[in-house]
Amino acid sequence: MRELITPPDSILEPSTGAARAGSYRGELPRVDLSPLALRRLDRLLRHKRWTYVAIASDEVFIAVGVVHLGYLALVFGVVFDKAGRRLLVDRSTFGPPFAASVGDVGGEGSSARAWLPRAQVRIERPRGESRVAVAAAFRGLALEARLDSRAAPPALSAIAQAPRGALIATEKRLLLGVEGEASVLGRRISLDGSLASYDYTSGLLPRRTAWRWGLVLGRAESGERVGLNVGEGFIGDAECALWIEGDLIPLAEGRFTFDAARPLDPWRVRTADGAVDLRFVPGAAHSNHTNLGLVVSEFLQPIGLYSGTIRVPDGRVLELRDVLGVTADQDITW
Repeated sequence: MRELITPPDSILEPSTGAARAGSYRGELPRVDLSPLALRRLDRLLRHKRWTYVAIASDEVFIAVGVVHLGYLALVFGVVFDKAGRRLLVDRSTFGPPFAASVGDVGGEGSSARAWLPRAQVRIERPRGESRVAVAAAFRGLALEARLDSRAAPPALSAIAQAPRGALIATEKRLLLGVEGEASVLGRRISLDGSLASYDYTSGLLPRRTAWRWGLVLGRAESGERVGLNVGEGFIGDAECALWIEGDLIPLAEGRFTFDAARPLDPWRVRTADGAVDLRFVPGAAHSNHTNLGLVVSEFLQPIGLYSGTIRVPDGRVLELRDVLGVTADQDITW
């Protein structure tokens, strides 16, 4: 099992400009990619960054995201009803690049905003604050929440160098406490006591990028708060981890088995070493199938329930039963 070490003070080695590749326990430093893309046109075309927040309550799973592609912005908001296993809200919209912003840090001091006619999102954690303020307004969804990191385990950060000069920096944090509420199709839903996660990613990405991803937020049958982030492709096991109460445990790379022609049939989500062995039953899916010439997106994110086992290094075996989460299958040319 790989070791998680203290994050560096910069993502690049000052003397060589090489990426300080690795997996880290804690928040990323400022993600400054300008030394790797000196020309403005390179940054415009290659720099992609996003912030994704998910909240899982006893009733619903809510996800909002701000994605900045350099020359285009994408904003989305989704609400999944756990009991009915259906989407209550599914909104996404593109806009010009000046209509959204994603900052250069993921934790303290972070900011992601979008101000489009049909979508307004604000995700911010001011310097010196432990709480992330999240506000979102879409047709059918109004969200006001505060995500508290004080009782949450540390963030997982990863820096990876990819072929052809690509560099990816990502920060994930799970099991944040939640206070707030959402208005969904006119119905008020308290989010107090829910669990939340955020994903901040910034990088100079390959023209075509494909990966699979899974997120779990909830409690094991034995009562522990459990969060899981696994990926296949992209940066491999560097972003894969398990959060249990206050602990952060690195994992091997994910393995996803599903029928691409029938993506709402059950999936199997495992890790390469077998420590994670879960069955994921989708209820519905948020998707984006776009061909704008410059951008071609095949993006599918089913939302549903996980069941199965997770083997912990100390010998425990955690059992999950109907725990909220998502999977994703993404193949994007951007």
